[in-house]
This record gives sequence, structure tokens and C-alpha cells, in this order.
Amino acid sequence: MSITAEIKEYIRMIFPVSLRKQAAILLNSQRWLSRWDYLTQGILRDFQKSNPKAFHKFFWSNHILSYAKQYDSEQLFDINRMEPSRRIFFNDLISAIQEIGLDPAKDIHSVLEVGCSLGYLLRFMETDILPDTEELVGIDIDGDAINKGADYLHHAGSKVRLIHGDMEDLDRLVGSRTFDVVFAGGVLSYLNAEDAAKVVSEMLKRTKKLLALIGLACTTKDNSGLQQSLLDDTRGSQWVHNFKSMVEAAGGHVVKCRWEGARLFNYQTIYTVFAVPSSNREVVSAIK
Repeated sequence: MSITAEIKEYIRMIFPVSLRKQAAILLNSQRWLSRWDYLTQGILRDFQKSNPKAFHKFFWSNHILSYAKQYDSEQLFDINRMEPSRRIFFNDLISAIQEIGLDPAKDIHSVLEVGCSLGYLLRFMETDILPDTEELVGIDIDGDAINKGADYLHHAGSKVRLIHGDMEDLDRLVGSRTFDVVFAGGVLSYLNAEDAAKVVSEMLKRTKKLLALIGLACTTKDNSGLQQSLLDDTRGSQWVHNFKSMVEAAGGHVVKCRWEGARLFNYQTIYTVFAVPSSNREVVSAIK
């Protein structure tokens, strides 16, 4: 055990979680200590294991850099720097839209992203993927990311609108409004099975044409065959979900899936499900 590891263990033993959370926020505010980002996570390791959902929400809502720094750059808006997993998602999205008989260039007019960070995926949709989209809305629990992204988008003349809030509070954030496309790119991995299923159901209620869910892949079998969600400690206590079963339990109909198993794309595994709501009767009939 290294000296640093011993120090972190001592801190965890001596101080309650409440004080260590305050210390993590203080450390995070000292940007000159950025090379010690990992300390903020280390002193809360027991919190991570005992209550993963609360741990993730604490880190994201406070923009703790050991989590947020990879999503904290305006370079993410550069389409030439788009990561492979996102290119795969956009290709699959276009394919799924076409498979339900729609034209991506003409038939998608509104989009909601749950867990949007700075809003760069919505910006790509606006400029390159869904050119006829008139309304693009993103929500995220990370207020710093929302403010930074909103400032960039405003100066870029973008229509994208970002809202600060928790994905488990969609009623307050967007009410009963519906959108042609609703998607979540990875954020559901921070919720346990019960809570993730509730958010999937709420997202489906607000979907007019297509719902897209992206998460971590189970490395040993297709997620769509999982009987229950798995807590993956190798991924920082994130959950691996069966989105197909969640969508079907909520009354949706799956039109397309992707499972890449253990294959890594920018350090992440990929499992994606595209679905339509039961209200989209024409597509549902075609599926059946």
C-alpha cells in the first residue's frame, strides 16, 4: 500500500462522509491542485461502494474534476474530434429513423437529450445529423457544464437550449412535452435498475417517434438477455442494464439494438437500444 493510499484510508476511517464531501468540494475548487484530482474520489471510496447512485450524483452535481474533466472542454464541439462511440451512435440513429419509415433530413423536428453535458451532441445534431430540427433541448445535473455549454452555444448562434436539473425530475424540467427523438447517452449507468427503469418509462412517455438509450455493455453476454442489472465495480460502480426489457415493460417496442460485448470504444463498452412508443401505431404494427 502506497503512502497516498494509507493517507486516504486514514481519512476515511477518521472523518465522516459529510465532512469528506465538503473536503472534496474544497479540493475541487483549488484548480492548482488538479494533478491531485484522484484524491477527491479516493477519500470517498466507501461512499461510492455503499451508495453508488448518491455518489455519482454528488460528483456530477458538484462538477468534481476527477469525473468531469473529460467533458469540460469546448473542443468537444469540434466534429472532427468526435469519438468513435458517438459516430457509431449517430450512424445507428440515422439507420433507426430510416427503419421506421422516416427521413432524418425532414421528419425530425424536436430532440430531447437526457444527460447532455455541454450539449455538444445536440449541436452535432443541429449542424450535421438532423438538419431540419427546430427544437433541441438538453438537461444535465452538472450546472457548471450547463453554463459553459450554454455560453458556447449562445455565441455560436445555436438553437440548442440547456436546462440544469436531475434526470429523475423530468416532470419539473420539461413537463408533459413530447419530442420526436429522446435519447440518453450513458447517464442511465449511474442509476440502479429500479430508478433507471422509471427514467426510461418517463422518457418513453415524452417520445413521439424514436427513443435511443446508450449504456455499458455486459462483456460476457448480450445485455438484452440479462435477467437483472449488474453493478460493475470495474467501471467505478456503474450499472449494466437490459434496456430492451425496460422499454418493453414501459410499453415500448424495440426496433434496433447494438451489443458490442467487451470491445472498447474510447474506453467504453457499447450497448444501444432504439425503440418506438406504443402511440406510434403504424410502426408498432409493422414490427408485429
